[in-house]
Amino acid sequence: MKPSRSPQRCAGLTLVEVLVLLAVVGVLVWMVIPQTSPNLIGGQMTGTLNNARQLQIATQMMALDTKAADGKGLDWTTITVNGKSEPVSLAAYFQALTENNYLSDSDLRKLLRAPGRSPGNGPLTTETIPFRFFVIDGKSPENQPFVVTTNWKDRVLTSEMPYGKKGFVVFGKGGSGGIYRRSEDASSSEIFPTGPRYRYQTLR
Repeated sequence: MKPSRSPQRCAGLTLVEVLVLLAVVGVLVWMVIPQTSPNLIGGQMTGTLNNARQLQIATQMMALDTKAADGKGLDWTTITVNGKSEPVSLAAYFQALTENNYLSDSDLRKLLRAPGRSPGNGPLTTETIPFRFFVIDGKSPENQPFVVTTNWKDRVLTSEMPYGKKGFVVFGKGGSGGIYRRSEDASSSEIFPTGPRYRYQTLR
């Protein structure tokens, strides 16, 4: 007489076990996301700050070359007309950077990317890029802002992309910038100085 074999359990999970596993994973994800989200935003804002720095370097080189050799470029975001400094359009500014080989078109488009704001192969307009560019020239103070992310408008954090009310990025003419997370930080005179020498008009 052969000994009876005990029934073997199926190797797969039962429906109840699968549901319990999914519930546990869901709870873990729910606990981890709030911790990682600020770090993710911080990393993205650091990348945007680096892009702003590269734009500032390219524009400064163009301004210095224009001043030294009376070239075809711009004095930062302005051009001299009849001895007077006049702001150019956003399109003219980008054209000056690329046509004079300070940035290639593809590199410029890479620098004009941020979460929710990317021109792709389309037009470079205030609606598609993540920065507002200020009207500045060689006479503007070194601590005057050069670019700021589009969610900072008229000294107020808005819900616009790229970062909404989570914070914004600003970079100055003189090569310094920062990431600001709270609106009370953003009201500091170190970021947007006041006085008759400052022009906060932006390119269109």
